[in-house]
This record gives sequence, C-alpha cells and structure tokens, in this order.
Amino acid sequence: MGKIKTIWLHVKDFCVAHIGRKVTPLFLVMLGLSLILWYVSKLQYSYTAEVPVVVSVEGDRHRVTCVVQGSGHNILSTRYFKRKHVKLKRSDVELRPVDGMENTWEVTPESLLNALSIRNADIKIVSVSRMPYVQIEN
Repeated sequence: MGKIKTIWLHVKDFCVAHIGRKVTPLFLVMLGLSLILWYVSKLQYSYTAEVPVVVSVEGDRHRVTCVVQGSGHNILSTRYFKRKHVKLKRSDVELRPVDGMENTWEVTPESLLNALSIRNADIKIVSVSRMPYVQIEN
C-alpha cells in the first residue's frame, strides 16, 4: 500500500508543478483508465500485422516475418507472449536442393506457410518471407 501512496503523491506533485490546479490528479488517472479501456475494446477488431518468428529446420535456425490476420488480442498474444520458436522436421516442409551448393536446401514458401499455419490455429497466416537456405547433412 505504501508504493501506491508514493506513486499517487508523485503524480499529484507533477500535476501541481506542471499543469497547475486546473487539472486534478484524479482527472488524469481517469483519463489514463479510459485510454486503457479504449485500447482493450479496440483489440476485439480484426487486424493484419507482421509477426517475426524463429523457424528451426533440423536445428538450422532462421528468422522469418509472417503477415498474419486475426483479432488484436490474438495478434498481440502471438507477438509478445507466445513462444515464437517453431521447430520443424525435414518431413514437415518441402525442401529443394540448391544448385551448386552441397548439403544446402531451399524451403518452399508454400510448405513453410502450411507448417506454420498448423502450429498457429488462433491466427491466420497470410504470407511468410523467404527463408534463407538451410544447411542439412544427408
């Protein structure tokens, strides 16, 4: 309870020093709460956003950017709170050998999109950025 009281006193001192007595600290607290409630209510709408994901194919890690669609709440939870490291097996994606490079494979974007969509059911993955070549020993 002591911390809340000291925070309240700091807010009150700030308001008196910078704003004067025209705006009370209670008004600023209520304004802040209304902004938070407005933000939470806007999370119900559907949005499109870019979410970075770390993809590991047979231990070779790369960062890809996914364009996703979903509610604001699902996108926020996917972006900031869920584990963003996806481990894939060789059988989960389609690999094509890269010409002129030994033990180097290219992951097709369609197979990567499908593999990521299966693992993220709460949001719709629209597209993924091109994944760098993967080094896999035969």
